[in-house]
Amino acid sequence: MGTSDDMPIQTVRETLHLLGWLNARYGRPDRAIGYFELMTVVDGLNATSWRTLASIQLSLDKNPEALASAAKALELGLPPEEAALCHLVRAIAARRLGDTAEGDKSTAVYLKTRAESGQGGGQA
Repeated sequence: MGTSDDMPIQTVRETLHLLGWLNARYGRPDRAIGYFELMTVVDGLNATSWRTLASIQLSLDKNPEALASAAKALELGLPPEEAALCHLVRAIAARRLGDTAEGDKSTAVYLKTRAESGQGGGQA
């Protein structure tokens, strides 16, 4: 069995995700965003990474970026509960940008998705 200096892609994904999550969790969203941006470069088809990036961008008031990242996550496909979060991110970001029509539309889709996934009565 040969050896290689290249890190397996799964290890890179896991490492970037962990570093991003730890920085977000412990109050460093500015650093976390960088790790999740790298994650979307390394694995651009990972919808969960795009969803997480959208949430962090929203927390930093990077509303246009959050809208785009959430849209990319939805385009790639997510389980209903993760899709609901993307719709919520889109609703908040759109309203912050003054687009009440998009905010209302995304809010309606968020509520519908939550209801359909059996999460309608709990916390967001």
